[in-house]
Amino acid sequence: MMGSFQPSYFQILYILILALLDCEAQADRPCKQVYQLDINYVQGDIMSISCLTTTHALESLTVKLRRTDPTKDILMSSDTSDTPVSEHQRWSVRNDAGNVTLYLKDISLSDDGLYDCQVYNGLDCLKATRFNLNVKKCKILNPVHATAYTSVLLPCSEHLLQNRPDRVTWKIITGQQSTEITQYRPPHKPSNSTERVPRPLYERARTLRNGSLLIRDVVNTDGSWYQCRVSEKTCYELKLVMK
Repeated sequence: MMGSFQPSYFQILYILILALLDCEAQADRPCKQVYQLDINYVQGDIMSISCLTTTHALESLTVKLRRTDPTKDILMSSDTSDTPVSEHQRWSVRNDAGNVTLYLKDISLSDDGLYDCQVYNGLDCLKATRFNLNVKKCKILNPVHATAYTSVLLPCSEHLLQNRPDRVTWKIITGQQSTEITQYRPPHKPSNSTERVPRPLYERARTLRNGSLLIRDVVNTDGSWYQCRVSEKTCYELKLVMK
């Protein structure tokens, strides 16, 4: 009768080492190229960022997107079609003329954070794009310059709004606070100032039918950042600079 085979300790250790080496060989390999970007968008915008320019066949590529603060897997797609693949159908990855491009539509303030987009060909990572997405509440318009005791017009968007003054709200921003024009009170006037005491801003400011803010008899204390809001997700900010 033949005795049963009893592997020695070294044989078992050798088998385990081979298994570990085989696992490592099957693991994803480090990225050959790593790029870091800082990008800025306004809530409601559509983000597009190129993760790779390539001549590889698209069916051989896999795109992995992860958020790193906190760590969260967002998508892993080997299909670079136009079909969104994320849970909320806002993230998608496409091929745009040889560019593997990542898209995010309807950006919200909660999307602000750090991300890592990696593109693989098989087990080889061809490129990693790490980007910091900064989401701003309002779009910044060009500053408006004015001379004291004249009238000035502050636009509410890049294009004139049509007959929507009831939907537009204006605020003045001082420091970290924003105050509606109707409730704003200017800072105390220095006792040695030669500037005459102006009427309150709410008496001199009026929202026009196109959404613009008209301020009459502007004074130095009116020089500040202003914000107009058209809807919950659409607002603009601009600075009034006094000459």
